[in-house]
Amino acid sequence: MSPRSIRAMAIATQILLVAGCGPRAARPNAADERNAPVAEDRATGSADAAATTTVSPPSDAEPPPPRESLPWVNPSRCLKTCTYDPGASLVRVDKQGALDPAGSHLVERTIQEPLRALVTAAHAAGHKIRIESAYRSYDDQMRVFRQTKQIGRAARPGHSEHQLGTAIDFRMPTTAAIDWLAEHAPEYGFVLSYPDGKQRITGYRPEPWHVRFVGQQLANELRGSGMILEELFRTRADLGESGSCDDCPQPASRSACGKIDAAGTCDGNVLQWCYDDALASVDCGAFKQRCGRARGADVYDCLVK
Repeated sequence: MSPRSIRAMAIATQILLVAGCGPRAARPNAADERNAPVAEDRATGSADAAATTTVSPPSDAEPPPPRESLPWVNPSRCLKTCTYDPGASLVRVDKQGALDPAGSHLVERTIQEPLRALVTAAHAAGHKIRIESAYRSYDDQMRVFRQTKQIGRAARPGHSEHQLGTAIDFRMPTTAAIDWLAEHAPEYGFVLSYPDGKQRITGYRPEPWHVRFVGQQLANELRGSGMILEELFRTRADLGESGSCDDCPQPASRSACGKIDAAGTCDGNVLQWCYDDALASVDCGAFKQRCGRARGADVYDCLVK
């Protein structure tokens, strides 16, 4: 697939992401995140917003012109419509991302070709990755959240990128496959949402198998800047779009901090802290680290043993 085709899909995807809900498509069985691969390697993303030409005279004092906004979710931010459903724009694919009416996964239509190209390239490089999980509805995510026993493993319903239809969990067979995905995903418009060492920023444990489609241009800008998508949203809040969570039908979509503050605390190897007024929890032991006070900082974090 040509870069021009991928760029065109990226533009279409950004438009679809901010669109309202359409009719419901048939649903696959909810994927249990407990079955997702537990990887222990590093994966890096990067981010920045490139300025575009404006009709006004250039000025250093002017902010960068706006982009099309993208859904911004984390432990404290819900989708603009909490139960958002891509509906008829979803298509069924097999484990390699090929269109398949009997496929076990649903993805946003505009990411199918880039997804298939990414998996094909990985296989050509000797890495037999396959799709483990893709789109999940609000109700699917509710079931996954309730069934997952490992603390912090599953996002609360309404807070998951999987609900967009543009996020993928891959089954990663080797460390080399993890490294390959981190290096080459941006070439196909995908970014790593939760790379190693960024749990305090993202609010979630590292997931080097989890990618989100944002388009080739933005993905390459992210890689070039050394930031991840969450950092970009925090630098350019106008790029992100979130809801208040007030419309979420399930109480599980909200998580009060209680007595836990932003500095956090350790309950064994489980890190807990108040993340923008929402409780975030990460099991450091799940990726062979320990919870402790970060060196030179008055906060708790996951630390290398």
